[in-house]
Amino acid sequence: MAVGNAIKQQVRQTGMADPRPVKPLEFDGPLPQPTKDMQQIRADLDRAGYAIAAEVITAAKAREMRDFLAAEIARDEAIDEERVRRFYTDSDDLNRRMSGAELVNRHAFFRDILEHELPLQITRELLGPQTHNESYLIHSYGANVTRPGSAQQAIHRDRGGNVPLSAGAAQTRFIWCLDDFVEENGATRMVPGSHRDTEPQSWTVRYESVPAEAPAGSVLIYTDMLLHGTGSNVSSGLERAGVIVGYCPPWWKPMINFPMTTDPQVLKGSSTTLRQLLGYSSVAIGFDEPWTHAPQAVKDLLVTPTMEW
Repeated sequence: MAVGNAIKQQVRQTGMADPRPVKPLEFDGPLPQPTKDMQQIRADLDRAGYAIAAEVITAAKAREMRDFLAAEIARDEAIDEERVRRFYTDSDDLNRRMSGAELVNRHAFFRDILEHELPLQITRELLGPQTHNESYLIHSYGANVTRPGSAQQAIHRDRGGNVPLSAGAAQTRFIWCLDDFVEENGATRMVPGSHRDTEPQSWTVRYESVPAEAPAGSVLIYTDMLLHGTGSNVSSGLERAGVIVGYCPPWWKPMINFPMTTDPQVLKGSSTTLRQLLGYSSVAIGFDEPWTHAPQAVKDLLVTPTMEW
């Protein structure tokens, strides 16, 4: 389903000042900075609830991905603007988005990052071992391009349902920075320390937050426990493109049913790991339910759920 054909926006910018009281930060210590040091990344995740991994891909590769994404969004918008705009969590119509189902189908580098060692390692560490060592899954996936003039997204957690915060993280989250993320162009805003907050998020307050500034090629890392949101783009001509990936345990229902949305041809010759992450297994929590009525091209892609990574 195209992004815009999901739930339409219900909120529009009114130009009026936000009357809600501000909830100040309750966080001591320095904010996370871009780093290649895995120990520092782990320490930042534990202390602040987010980390910034530097130089995960080259600036040139980020630009290549960014240029391809821009061209694909423009192509889709020319066909039907509803495909790429008016996502219900955006505050206005200026942002442009592309669903993960489309990203997987359109270029190998949007498949490659899903099985990159950095998110897989962090996910293993933060979500812990699973029943029968079954693979984690891609929970959600998509690209977000914040354009000049777009308003700040409401601060929120990427946590659905009524799962208590005391249960701990159910998702790991990664934002691949295809542009430099700076406050002016809408760098993702974080509420450091909120991953330890046992109170449910509230829509009646404005959370004080900080921009997670990072150069192109970096990856922002957090979990569904952290309060955050896309920043407002107050620049006169800078866009901010990011690709967002979430990983979840095998018992958590992903947002995208990849075996039903992915062209089987693009996964021919793909790794077992990638297929596991995309849910190409008939086994769940040790029980096998054969995909009897699946097309043969999908059956041909089935793999064991047991992690080899």
